[in-house]
Parts: sequence; C-alpha cells; structure tokens
Amino acid sequence: MKRIISLCFLLAGWHCLLASPPKTIMLILGSADPVVLQNRMDIAIRLYQKQSFDKIIVSGGCAAHGSSICEASFMSDALLKSGVPGKIIYKEENSKTTVQNYIFSRKLEEADGTPVILPGDTVFVVSDHWHAISVAARLRKYDKVEAKFYIEGSIDPKPSDKLDYGSIFNGEPDNEKFILKGTWLTPEAVWRQADSIYYLTGSLVYVTDRQNTRFSYYPRGKFFPALEDYAVQKELRFIDAGSHWYVWNGEQLLNINKQDKKIKGVSDLSTLIPNVPAKWKNSLKAGFIDGDKLLLFSDTGVLVGRKKGKIFVIEQEASAPNYFTGWPYAWGQGNVSAVMVDAANRKLYVYRNQEYMELGGGLKILEGPKSLRLKWIDLK
Repeated sequence: MKRIISLCFLLAGWHCLLASPPKTIMLILGSADPVVLQNRMDIAIRLYQKQSFDKIIVSGGCAAHGSSICEASFMSDALLKSGVPGKIIYKEENSKTTVQNYIFSRKLEEADGTPVILPGDTVFVVSDHWHAISVAARLRKYDKVEAKFYIEGSIDPKPSDKLDYGSIFNGEPDNEKFILKGTWLTPEAVWRQADSIYYLTGSLVYVTDRQNTRFSYYPRGKFFPALEDYAVQKELRFIDAGSHWYVWNGEQLLNINKQDKKIKGVSDLSTLIPNVPAKWKNSLKAGFIDGDKLLLFSDTGVLVGRKKGKIFVIEQEASAPNYFTGWPYAWGQGNVSAVMVDAANRKLYVYRNQEYMELGGGLKILEGPKSLRLKWIDLK
C-alpha cells in the first residue's frame, strides 16, 4: 500500500489514498493569548460533543508574539481533560501566524508518512474569529477537501485585529508561492561557497552575499540536476556530513557531494543507521554528522548516534530542550528544518521557521535565535 501511495503523489503535495475512506477532521486555530485560546477550546469541545470526528488537529507554536505558552500543547491538554482520546489528537506546534496554521497543518503526517488531511476529507476549521473562513476556503480550493468553518463569539473587531484575512484566500492564487511567502525563509539545506550563501527551499535555491545586499534565485535543478529524478515522493531531508550530504526522500538515502552536487550512492536509511526507529523514517526533518556523532531532528525531539565502523548506532532519543543547554522555549521540542556544518570554524547553524541559531563546540548555543531576514523575491 505504501508504494501505491507514493506513485500517486501529486504536485500539490498530497497522496491519492486508494483504499482510505474520507475522514472528518477538526482543525483548531491557536492564539498567543491564553484567554482567547481557552475560549477557542471551549468552542471546539462543544462542537466535539455534538459532532463525530476522526481526527483533531491543534495548530499553534510556542511563544508566538512573545507569549509564554505552547499553543498546541495547551490545546491538546484541554482536549484530553475534556475526554477526547489522545490517539485522535495531532499537534502542529510550529505556526506563528494564521497563514502558517494552514501551511503546517496541511503538511502533518501519520506515523507511516501518509498526510493527516487528504483530498475528500471533511475539515471543520474552528475559532472565535473570522480567519477560520479564509483558512477553510483555501483548504477547499487548493487541497480538495470539503471544508467548513465553525465560529462562535463576537465579530466586533479590536484595534489589534487584522481585518484583511480575505487576503489569505484571495491574495495569492499560486499555492506554491503562497506557501513559500508564508514560511520565508525556512530552508531545507544551507551551504556556503566563497562569499555567497545558498538556501534551498522547495524547488528554489536562493543565493545571497553574507550581508544580503544582493541576491538571485534559481530552480533547484540548476544546482541538483541529478536530484530531480529522486525528489518526487516527499520533501527532501538533508543530513549535513561536512563534505557531503545524505539526502532522505522518504524511500531512498542519497549521498551527494557538496562540490559537484553529484549523487555518489543510493541506499536506505537503515544502511547508514541500522537501528533507526521505524517512526523516524517518516518524521526525520534534518540532521548532521560531526566527527563520530550523528544527530537527527524531528518535530518532537532529537536522535543521537555514534559511529561504529561505517555505520552509526543510535544511543539516545530525547527532546531538544533536554539535550541542548539553553534550547529556546519558542523552538519547541525540535522541529529543525536544516543544519549547516561549518567545519572550518567548528560551528553549526540550525534553522527553523524564519530563524536560526549558531552552535559551537560541545553543541553549545552561542547565539540566537535570530531572525533570518532576507530580501523577499517577488516570484513571477
């Protein structure tokens, strides 16, 4: 079944699941305000009590807009206390904005790599604010679901309310461009060459000098022509090994030389890491190899391995806050999108949702998180 799903992959980022019946899903939009968030949870719980749901997505990151809460965890705890089974709750804890609620929720996956939201599903977008209408409209038009919005509460705007939520639906008809704008810049791979820095994000490579005084951009195929034949199953996950990358596409592990970008070998993730937990084959986001140490990131934590001969053996699984001293609260449990190894200066750069941190020897956090402020490219 998994191979059939892969062959049905669509450019929009979905699989066509041939044997799966449509599901009814609730998507609850978070808020950085605990009072507002509790109000939204009360609304969601009332809806759950009168409507059957197969899955519930709680969408919201940690410390958004300077708050002191992790929105998805807050909402998950509230659902559990109200009697909702934990097995149907899915946490999306990367979002900072309503746009990102949409982008990151549609990318959530089951343990086997199947998207949580599939074409044909019914999705109720829940909130106390009219932004739920725009998210539902975009899900229906671009993700082929039967989308509905469920809103309770006053519609009187506050001075701080954003009133142009209609732009979420009408502002950008190209969904790939909409997603790129909403996450600019959350790279999948970063590398340096001379005075230039290269950021790979989706099908695009953004090139700039270190001060970002000039920039250019190119299709991914200009730098990775051999990669195009392997990049159709799902998003690419880069493990920076210094002189080369291991690139995991969900089914194959590619060994790519950094200098010429050519593929030097194709294998399976278990060939490099024989005891990698099965769930990590679908949850892996990024990683690096530094000497005899391997470290992988997922949405929910880190996986640490040591080199033994030509392989790496996993020795520890932990949350990022428990593994790294000073891990920022706003970065949640892990959820790193890219790592760049700077072997010459014995530093690492880790990237997550428009931010980055600099790490030194012993994986000590030296600086960050800092905003990755790059000039926006107006794609035509």
